[in-house]
Amino acid sequence: MAVFVVLIIISNVLLSAVYYVNKVMLNSNFYQLTYYLFNGKAGSGSFKVVMDTIITCIPFALLSIIITVLPIILVKHFKWFAVKKFIKIYAISLLCFCVLLTLHSYQFDDYVINKSKKTDIYKYYKDTNKVNVSFKGKKRNLILIYLESVESSLMSKENGGLFNKSRIPELETLALENDNFSNTDKLGGGKNLTVSSFTMASLVASSSGTPLDIKIFGGYNEKNKIMPEVKTLGDILKKNGYNLKVIQGTDINFSATDQYYKIHGDYEIVDYNEMIKKGYVPKGYLEWWGIEDKKMFEISKKEILETAKKGVPFAVTMYTMDTHFKDGYLDSECNREFEDQLSNVYACSSKQVMEFVNWVKEQDFYKDTTTILLGDHYTMQNSYFNGYDNDKRSIYNVFINSGKKISNNKNRVFTNYDMYPTILSSIGASIEDNKLGFGVDLYSGNETLAESKGLEYLDSELKKTAAKE
Repeated sequence: MAVFVVLIIISNVLLSAVYYVNKVMLNSNFYQLTYYLFNGKAGSGSFKVVMDTIITCIPFALLSIIITVLPIILVKHFKWFAVKKFIKIYAISLLCFCVLLTLHSYQFDDYVINKSKKTDIYKYYKDTNKVNVSFKGKKRNLILIYLESVESSLMSKENGGLFNKSRIPELETLALENDNFSNTDKLGGGKNLTVSSFTMASLVASSSGTPLDIKIFGGYNEKNKIMPEVKTLGDILKKNGYNLKVIQGTDINFSATDQYYKIHGDYEIVDYNEMIKKGYVPKGYLEWWGIEDKKMFEISKKEILETAKKGVPFAVTMYTMDTHFKDGYLDSECNREFEDQLSNVYACSSKQVMEFVNWVKEQDFYKDTTTILLGDHYTMQNSYFNGYDNDKRSIYNVFINSGKKISNNKNRVFTNYDMYPTILSSIGASIEDNKLGFGVDLYSGNETLAESKGLEYLDSELKKTAAKE
């Protein structure tokens, strides 16, 4: 009998998880769930997410327990053998229902249906190994900053956002004063696709023009390398003599990010663990997912100055984390001008990024350096945008001191895949036919795949299994 009681408890846990996903998160899908289950260690901030999940779900969990236990109470006047039989049938039926509901909540049914279908979309794919990419003249430095969950949607309505008062005023100013590719005639950005809707998949899309190969029940490691057949941003820059470095205030083992950067470009990695080894932060120091962005930016300044002294072109990739769901990390020095925490976190992050960009502008290497700010995906805290039009949401981008002149940057339809050739173009690279992988150089003004075939087509076909040639 104890086994069936456990089944009822598991059912309630699943029901609570479904409740949390639908209440807080944005379109959590099986691609994302599967990848994170089998790749890398959990970041320190994941504990807070788990605790927030439990706290959020307590009221619903109590209600669901009452609902599931009530039938047992109602049949107590029957003979015990009848009650036991009822509990067995009830527990098994409830568990089956909850498992199916959970799988549906994570779009498992959508995943299975799509994976059973074949697609010929790869006929539009430009093999990254066969496209000629060349640099002429002095190579430009690159500072590429991935901004966790930052959308153009966070800007003011006046300039294309969804809010009366901008949540990211400094980032809005940077977009107004520099190159911004937009989905509207105002400021805007790119669109989310299901298969690249989480950080690692977004990173791979924007630095390789290729969908992340998500292996079911298998993770990436030194033996099972991550997409070794694809030529990425790191591979191209390494071949052209760039000094490569990636900086993030979290454990880079999470989601096999370290594997990606080691295999593709052999980046020098300065993550949370390395920062402790170098004495930037004391052993045992822990804020949010590792260290807070304020410290990450200060450490990045030191690392960039050290890299710039080597006399070769450099490419430094950085990651912010304070704006990660749920509710973000609100630094003690941040202002509290909004009622909700996440808005204050976004506002504070905006100031921190602006301060860093201004620092870059003051450095001797600035004239030969392109700084790129990219949101990685829509915020996964779906509840934050309750009452707003999700169709009008877009991912933030800005190119500062680009090596190319911008044109045809309004009313565009594009995705993370288009960032790959666009990043290379912004630092002066010439790309054969202006295409790499599924991406198109936005500086070229050429039509993207999302524009020629439609965003829905692209999103739908990338979920399917590639047809064998």
